[in-house]
Amino acid sequence: MSPTLPLAAPLMALGLVLAPAHGQEAARQPADLVRSLQTLQDEIALGSAGTHLSQRARLAQIAEQLALAKPEVWKEPRNARAAVTFVLSGGDPRILKKLSEGGMLSALDAKLVQGVVAYGEGRSAEAAELLVPIAARWLEPGIAGHLALVQAELTAGKEPRKALAFFDEARLLSPGTLIEEAALRRQISLIAATKDYDRFDMLAANYLRRFARSVYAASFRQQFAADVAARDAASAGRMAKLVGALEAVDAPERRDIYLLIAREALIRGKFELARLAGDKAVHLAEAASPEWRRASLYAAAAFVVGGDMETGMSTLEAMDKAGLDEEDAELLAAARSVAAEVRRLPAASQAAADGPPPGAVEAARQSMARVDQLIEAVSK
Repeated sequence: MSPTLPLAAPLMALGLVLAPAHGQEAARQPADLVRSLQTLQDEIALGSAGTHLSQRARLAQIAEQLALAKPEVWKEPRNARAAVTFVLSGGDPRILKKLSEGGMLSALDAKLVQGVVAYGEGRSAEAAELLVPIAARWLEPGIAGHLALVQAELTAGKEPRKALAFFDEARLLSPGTLIEEAALRRQISLIAATKDYDRFDMLAANYLRRFARSVYAASFRQQFAADVAARDAASAGRMAKLVGALEAVDAPERRDIYLLIAREALIRGKFELARLAGDKAVHLAEAASPEWRRASLYAAAAFVVGGDMETGMSTLEAMDKAGLDEEDAELLAAARSVAAEVRRLPAASQAAADGPPPGAVEAARQSMARVDQLIEAVSK
């Protein structure tokens, strides 16, 4: 199955509008058709949004051409393997199933063919039983990386450590392809749950450096920021490693990542992380640019709600919400409200010297409850 798309639409639904141009596609060998599909999919990893949008139609078109191929075509091993690769690439599994039932794929491992059909049809348990034991590294290059990626997907839920090894194998077997991009992206998400932060930082920097233009890079950056902000309380050493890992990323990309981390951390109450990421973004942004204003807002808000109100409040008071988008303007208003609430709390020195005045403790609790509501509102 394709790393990101569901199965192609049924042939009867799309075949009528995707007839072969001048009859040329029908004469092409299945192996050539599937190779052209893989080339197209690899362009997605390089940032071709148009290719991404056209992929579904291309899958249906190739499926139609494979269905027209003569029986003797499938006697050639490379064409038989192409039928398997097509399904692993997101193609309609009915073609492979028909060929298998017709005895036209006798040169291929029966368990491989049955497992790929099961995977294409969404029968994950059966697919795992048939496919996971196969040593992908010994298969033909056109199949090997695809199979390793599928093996990782099939084991990720119940056996994450095994899945991580399969992801590694997929990357090694298909370097520079959409398979590697998908394997690396999904592997990083899985590693985040294991709290292996050093490996997480290293692989994330690798992805951000090599696949920054991928069609899926924007969603990856957002997930990366959320994973970083969701960590346990960050030590100075751990933060230094994160900063070091991101140094390998181009400055504009690094700035945008720090902005995402700062906002996610602020929403999650990780104020030290929000301040650090905001400060990093400030230094990477051009003065008075929209990115600079956002970074300044996040860093100042982190000071306000993180305990150093006066340091952050001077920045917030001087900030014009007209230079912010709607969400950040709401964040500015919330941060100013938080500061106003905090200022109403009894001074700590007075509380220590005189004891709290009647009702002060309850008033403080109510005020802090309102502060929590304000912070929560920002995340919605």
